[in-house]
Amino acid sequence: MEHYLDNSSTTKPSEAAKNAAMAAMDVWGNPSSIHSLGQTASRLLTESRTKVGSALGMARFSRDKVIFTSSGTEANCLAMLGCAASKKRTAKNGYLGKIIISDSEHPSMENPAKKLENEGYLVKRISTVGGILDLEALKTALSEDDIPVIFAGFMLVNNETGAIYDIKSAAALVKAANPAAVVHCDAVQGFMKMKFTPSAMGVDTLSVSAHKIHGLRGAAALYLSEDILKKRNITAVNPGGGQEDGLRSGTENLVSIAAFAAACEAEKASLDTNIAHVTALRDYLEERLSPFVEAGEVVINRPLGNYLPNICNISVKGVRSEVMLNHLSQTGVYVSAGSACSAHAKKQSQALTAFGLDKTAIESAVRISMSHENTAGDIDALTDGIGSGLARLKRR
Repeated sequence: MEHYLDNSSTTKPSEAAKNAAMAAMDVWGNPSSIHSLGQTASRLLTESRTKVGSALGMARFSRDKVIFTSSGTEANCLAMLGCAASKKRTAKNGYLGKIIISDSEHPSMENPAKKLENEGYLVKRISTVGGILDLEALKTALSEDDIPVIFAGFMLVNNETGAIYDIKSAAALVKAANPAAVVHCDAVQGFMKMKFTPSAMGVDTLSVSAHKIHGLRGAAALYLSEDILKKRNITAVNPGGGQEDGLRSGTENLVSIAAFAAACEAEKASLDTNIAHVTALRDYLEERLSPFVEAGEVVINRPLGNYLPNICNISVKGVRSEVMLNHLSQTGVYVSAGSACSAHAKKQSQALTAFGLDKTAIESAVRISMSHENTAGDIDALTDGIGSGLARLKRR
């Protein structure tokens, strides 16, 4: 029997998503075509956009917008790089502008920031020790020089630790210091796992992804506020046919988009129940881990502040991550050592380093990520596997 506990990497497509995808395969016209086949596809695209917007809590469909992309990575890159490219910029004190992110961002935020850093922008990275976004450090970064902040972007939920960052307070600080700055939220790990709306957080742009909420890979979305659209503070970074209001060219992937919309509807309808279920599972997981914790064999890398119950990061003392992962996989339990998007990187986890873990703890870290489809039986299989792994693999 298989026990999938790697839901922060990807999720199993729901029946609703699969059914919507199958139906959309028969709607094969190009949504940009003016004939009837194209217009049928266009209507499905509009309906899907409305459903995703509804899941985001959008109340102003005529003013705020949802732009479809292929992935959360593309949505994050479009937000940051599209903001930087939206205006002709003149260097001030040697820099074209200031970018602010946290020191534990997903590579789809960190790497575009590095790109802009190489092109003449000043990038400030805010500490997240213990899983807490340091708002005092953010205040300093905003006020320590007169270089204008053009973009500030932070993840809502850290994909490796589950830490929830205070986006609302961060956005308010940025806007108070630089009203023209674009504030972005990478909400990929928090979407349909906790309650939020872009407007309540005070952000201009926000990214979400289908395959993290039991949809299909190949579809994601970027929310754009009315304000950013009016000020034209974002532009396309890849020229082409001008689809998605000219911001993301390329014929839309209607099959994945329709499945995304169906997943949004299903997850939204059961959000309260799902949150309660995963919260209870997290409590049970910590209960099952407690004998290992008391024996000093496992450390739960729990954030000091708020955290999403879906993600639990632990360090298994004396067993390297990849060794424990291979052992668990052989028993039919699937977890990860961290972000799947960084699995091919040879360097130490930036997120766990920023969290404050030492090299030994990072090298033995295991990420357990649950969804509402998991059961107590999955937790039992995991903890039994950790126990047998410790007995067999621990370095003496």
